[in-house]
Formats: sequence, structure tokens, C-alpha cells
Amino acid sequence: MTLEEEKEFKQKIQETILPFAVNMTEDQIRKVILSVEKSNSNLPKGFADMLFEQIMVYKYNQLNK
Repeated sequence: MTLEEEKEFKQKIQETILPFAVNMTEDQIRKVILSVEKSNSNLPKGFADMLFEQIMVYKYNQLNK
């Protein structure tokens, strides 16, 4: 992933996922991600873990503002 792609990916997380994730528990977020991962076998290995980590970082950064 290029730096530009990574920047765009992080921006999309903030715009689309974070508004929902802020009101969810970590367990709820993980369950949704795992469900999506199971139904999309074409996702790269480790994608779910990376996505969960990014969501948690953004979520707690937003809550601490």
C-alpha cells in the first residue's frame, strides 16, 4: 500500500466506520469485523486485525478530545 493509499484508507475509516464505532464496545466492533472477514474470503490475511487496531486508535483519540 502506498502512502497515498494508506492516507485515503485512514480517511475512509474516519468518515464511514468511526461514526458508528464510537458508540460500540470493542467486542461489538470485533464481532462485526470478524463477520465481514468470514463473508469476504478475498480480504488479505491480517486485514481484520489491522482494521480493528485502526478503529480503536481513532475511537480513543476522538473520545479523548
